[in-house]
Amino acid sequence: MGYTDNYERDAYGIVAFWLRSNLEHGQFFDRQISHHELELARANQSMVQSLGGIWQRAEEKQGDLGILINESQQAISEFRHFIMLGMNKALHCDLIVSTPVALMDHMIREAEESQKVFGLMQSGGQVFVADSVIHESTFWLRQMADHLAFVHHYLDPTNYDLQDKVRAMTQKFERLFLQANALKTIVRKPRTEMLPALNAFRQIVINEAKDLEAFKLELDALIKQCAAITTAPPNILEHIAREAHHLWRNLDSPSTAVGTIP
Repeated sequence: MGYTDNYERDAYGIVAFWLRSNLEHGQFFDRQISHHELELARANQSMVQSLGGIWQRAEEKQGDLGILINESQQAISEFRHFIMLGMNKALHCDLIVSTPVALMDHMIREAEESQKVFGLMQSGGQVFVADSVIHESTFWLRQMADHLAFVHHYLDPTNYDLQDKVRAMTQKFERLFLQANALKTIVRKPRTEMLPALNAFRQIVINEAKDLEAFKLELDALIKQCAAITTAPPNILEHIAREAHHLWRNLDSPSTAVGTIP
């Protein structure tokens, strides 16, 4: 599918973004299932096909939006339940996959966020800009820190320079995540205005997310040139670069972001 950062941020575009994120999670999971887990692999492939079909219609803006959102909710709900069952089995050592439990949890959280976004779209609810900034920051900064930890996991230990860079960036995003959580209680409801401290933090996250997006695409190019030794699934760097782009775009225009939950 390739990396794109110019998706339309209308209702169809936002639905397509979340469908694609969950779809790609299923594709990554598929590559990490042991051949001993044939039933699991078949079930996951069915999920991927279902999500892929709905995503294609969202991309092409086909059909009634309300029906599309309902179908998206159902498909992602089934995928979330499937990954939750897999995570439970992994925690009981009853599953042979190379997917870390933390990555399964990461997938589940994004599936849950998808459902919140679709629910907000259906209700037509509005939120304060400050609520939007705090929610987007607390949710996505954790996801960004996760992404870097997973990249570190996939990089060969002999990539010393890249290992150092990824480790430093992971620590940076973990600190930003802690700061976002602190602001969640420091800037208390009702958040009817953007306080200077919150606005300054918003700009820091925008800048760091832009740098992270660029770094991920640079690393993606190295991997595709076989210049960085890694076990990363194909296109995973494009996937996480797209989500970094989604984060800074949401923060850059918080009043128009779709799917911000107070």
